[in-house]
Amino acid sequence: MLKYILFILGCIANSAFATTSFVDKELQLFATKYELDYKVDIKKQTLSATGIITVKNNSANVADHIPMRLYRLLHVSAVKNNAGAPLAFSQHVLSNEDWPVLQTNYVEVQLKKGIEPNESYTFQVQFDGSLLGYSETGMNYVKDSISADFSILRMDAFAYPIITYPNDDVNHKAKFWLHTYDYDVRVTVPTGYVVANGGSLQPVLQNTEQTTYRYVNKLPAWRMDFAIARYEQYSKGRYSVFSWESPEDSNALLQEINNTFELYSNWFGPLQQELGYTFIEVPENYGAQADVTAVIQDAEGFRELGRVYHEISHQWNVKTLDTFSPRWNEGLATYLQAATTDLGKPGHLESKTQTFMNQLRDRFKDNPIYSKTAFIDYGKADLNSYAVGMVFFRIMSDLLGTDEFNAIIGKFYRTYHKQGATTQEFIDFINKNSKVDLTTFFNEWAYSGKYTERVLSTTSYRDLIDYYSTSLSKQMASIPKNVR
Repeated sequence: MLKYILFILGCIANSAFATTSFVDKELQLFATKYELDYKVDIKKQTLSATGIITVKNNSANVADHIPMRLYRLLHVSAVKNNAGAPLAFSQHVLSNEDWPVLQTNYVEVQLKKGIEPNESYTFQVQFDGSLLGYSETGMNYVKDSISADFSILRMDAFAYPIITYPNDDVNHKAKFWLHTYDYDVRVTVPTGYVVANGGSLQPVLQNTEQTTYRYVNKLPAWRMDFAIARYEQYSKGRYSVFSWESPEDSNALLQEINNTFELYSNWFGPLQQELGYTFIEVPENYGAQADVTAVIQDAEGFRELGRVYHEISHQWNVKTLDTFSPRWNEGLATYLQAATTDLGKPGHLESKTQTFMNQLRDRFKDNPIYSKTAFIDYGKADLNSYAVGMVFFRIMSDLLGTDEFNAIIGKFYRTYHKQGATTQEFIDFINKNSKVDLTTFFNEWAYSGKYTERVLSTTSYRDLIDYYSTSLSKQMASIPKNVR
């Protein structure tokens, strides 16, 4: 009878919680440090973890609870304050309110004493369970699991507690991605397996049965990736490759990474902080993702070096301050990927640009939303900026000239790398530092959907750039020489 009553009460509680709306919540807290200790059981395909997490209240109001999300099959068994006293918490597998197919274990920790504005709070958490990916959401690259061949612990699968609500609109309004953190993470695996991460590797503890890898971040991070496999590691100076490819291919990639950093340093100036770079191989279709000191990339990256160029170029990006970013940095990286490949394969940039032009022509015909959406508003419309952004930056580079274009991109990075910038600030910076008046170009490609008409009315990229070059020449001719 008692079990039945408890079951009914549990159902009532779950029902009440499920009807709770998060749309009016304010995300007040952000993680500033993770200290996690994972034990990965390859045979059982499970993990268990304990952690100490520090959060900070960046809002103007007292925070009376801590919101966390974990993978839907990870279960929290205990939450304690920093002194080890238990904290009350609830957990329920919930669908995102604005993305219903995404389910996470939402954990809400209740606080007896609220966290004051600008105050930090440290607590302990214990959790365990399994990972089975998120293919049902459409994120087919999130195949994350614990297996004998390959395992990965990363943000994409909520393999560690993410301080957010199950409502991404609420999280975006708080610009949670701008808040970086430090980490100190131990991952214990069966001996013979290697844990790869872009942080600083501390002394490895090993016995005949298990090995513990400990990584500490080199720079403030916005994500953590821990890949587990029977890797070989190859190093040269500050650069490393974790790979299961041949030594010849792995060392060739290592040299290409070194060459690309040198090239981009010549183009844009040196990185403000270069503490090394790690390339971590993952299985095919697991997705590529760059962190501040590392990139995860599948084996195609060994054969298609354009992917390497793309990810390394992101090191010269600044964080976006847009609430809904058009992610123009992806368009820039796609352009630089083609421009860098062109150095070894002359004609590649021209061919690739024309390919994108053809793709855009078909896309614009089939999707009227593009003609109604300015590039600067792509984030609000949830549009992909890779192809449009690539052509956008190719035109800009041709109008400015490669040297001036590179100089401006580098100067923008040096000016804003600490504080970040909005897309509008990026455009304003180009206008301020360019010797060429790009008003017409930006009006059509940044502030309106006019760019779609230009693409649809031309048959080639040459026609497109000739139009803007001619317009620019006429514009300059109309300006008296004494005021140019």
